[in-house]
Amino acid sequence: MRRFVLGTAGHVDHGKTTLVQALTGVDTDRLPEEKRRGITIELGFAPWALAPDLEVSVIDVPGHRRLVHAMIAGATGMELVLLVVAADEGVMPQTREHVAACELLGLRRAVVAITKVDRVGEELAQLAGEEVRELLGDRWEADVVLCSARTGLGIEALRTAIAKALRALPARSAAPRARLSVDRVFSVKGAGTVVTGTLVEGRIQAAQTLFVVGAKGRQETAARTLHVHDHVVERAEAPTRLAINVAGLAKDDIARGDVVTDDGGAQATRLCDVTARAEGRMKHGMNVTVYVGTARSSARVDVLGVGEGERRTVEPGEASATLRLRLHEPLVIVGGDRFVLRGSDIAGPAGAVVGGGTVLDARPPRVRPRSKRRAVLEALFVEDATATLRALVNEAAPRPLKLDGFTTRFPLSARELVKVAEGLVSRGELAKIKGTAVMARSGLLEAATQARALVAEHQRQAPLDRGMPRETLRRRLATTVGVDAADEAIRLAATTNAALAGDALVVEGDIARLPGLGAQALGAGDQGSPVETAARAIEEAALKGMSSFGIGEVTGADMKECRAILAKLVREGVALVAGELWFSRRAVDALRARVIVHLGTEKRLTIADFKTLSGLGRKQAIPLLELFDREGVTRRAGDDRLPGPKAV
Repeated sequence: MRRFVLGTAGHVDHGKTTLVQALTGVDTDRLPEEKRRGITIELGFAPWALAPDLEVSVIDVPGHRRLVHAMIAGATGMELVLLVVAADEGVMPQTREHVAACELLGLRRAVVAITKVDRVGEELAQLAGEEVRELLGDRWEADVVLCSARTGLGIEALRTAIAKALRALPARSAAPRARLSVDRVFSVKGAGTVVTGTLVEGRIQAAQTLFVVGAKGRQETAARTLHVHDHVVERAEAPTRLAINVAGLAKDDIARGDVVTDDGGAQATRLCDVTARAEGRMKHGMNVTVYVGTARSSARVDVLGVGEGERRTVEPGEASATLRLRLHEPLVIVGGDRFVLRGSDIAGPAGAVVGGGTVLDARPPRVRPRSKRRAVLEALFVEDATATLRALVNEAAPRPLKLDGFTTRFPLSARELVKVAEGLVSRGELAKIKGTAVMARSGLLEAATQARALVAEHQRQAPLDRGMPRETLRRRLATTVGVDAADEAIRLAATTNAALAGDALVVEGDIARLPGLGAQALGAGDQGSPVETAARAIEEAALKGMSSFGIGEVTGADMKECRAILAKLVREGVALVAGELWFSRRAVDALRARVIVHLGTEKRLTIADFKTLSGLGRKQAIPLLELFDREGVTRRAGDDRLPGPKAV
């Protein structure tokens, strides 16, 4: 069994609803006002078992020019158009506008019913058929059937033509998600909220978790029951008309134009980049109404390019303009969706329809160089996955391109683009960043080179520092390439890589430095450097120690520089501080060893004993004893010291 969605199109009062009733036995006008006025105001629906192997959902659309928005909503999911033209009037304004809208939505197959032939002669009916053929041109595949719903003339031939056209349609490919664009929301006593629409993609099962996505964001729900044309089903598969009794949501929580899907990543957008064909003149900055699925929103048009030019006006008939649509209301849009643009006034032969086409990027970056953005759209237009991925990487540079944001964004599948990215990584063209993003390997090498340069500059500016704090380096790089790429660049800069200039970074804990940093800062080979002068003075002072003031006198450095010099000497193991004095580490190490030997034999160290061991006065003895206490070499007992844990 094959399932299809067939939709009507045509001017008001050309007999669409009457013809549908003649074909299916269902009167699709359900509203009292429709009955009273004799015209269709809202979408109507009818099931049609056309043949044992053909099950059809028929959508009957309004024909009045003020109801074109409802007609476009009904065209969502149509696979075949039943274009209805009255023999006594021929092609009329809404005939043209409906055909233009259907064509912009991607439809190319139609069966034309020339109705009311019982009112005119055959010659006039044939003339109406020729007029329709001229309107459709060679862009459409169409069969023309003369018929009368009132007398039944040609109805069987029309059924045959429709069945033939449906069987000629290609089988649908598997969809990655289920998607239904809501056209009605109502409440049923004892059941709750029900939404209806055309299931255009995928399949939905009873009790399945679903999401309603729209202006109110993403709301989780579940399918309590499913109805296809008033029959309860356990599973519905696209394409078909479907009613879903949704759980946990009130009628006011859902609106026409919302999307029901099983894709938890679906989201609404206010910005999309598209390729469009112009039916009327479109100017940069003009206001239009955008129709996608059953939703619509006013929007501003930005012309990104026409062909290879920089013109900001699209002339009627141009078929490959790239536009940015700035939506006033958020709409749920997926890459590859078809859309229609209408102006506020009648614009020309296609009525108020000024253009339409295909969504290339449903969530484009707000600010990017125009040339880079156009390269992405050109690659998407020809559906070249490799060129698209490269253009996206180039557009995101110098930051990485995140691979987890592709779902529903482009006409190309996210899986295909990720596969291309992995191939380019394996070939060395791209580098993977934290497993979820990629960037050009040349860009990562440039960032690693920058990391080395930043550390070198820090060394020149602060030669006494142990190195550059790793977090500072990370932050500096992140301003250009982002945090994740900064981490990867530092890691790469710390490796030996022939493509990188200079020495590899040495990363020690929270510090990054260049090799030989300590030796250079100590003034190796330069006996007159302040650091070397201070080191020599401290070594000569040994256990007598030196104050920072004394270091300033021998080096000529100010207090700030003295503190940096002394901190450097402590880090390098030349000096240590006790109290307010700096001592030679080598001399203190020797004294500590003598103290440990003494405690091993005497078990107690008096201040007099310590003065004898060190030859020091109270000024130096007290801070050094307190240092040994902190280290655990000694343990204070009154004025004496006992062996500490480090002396055992």
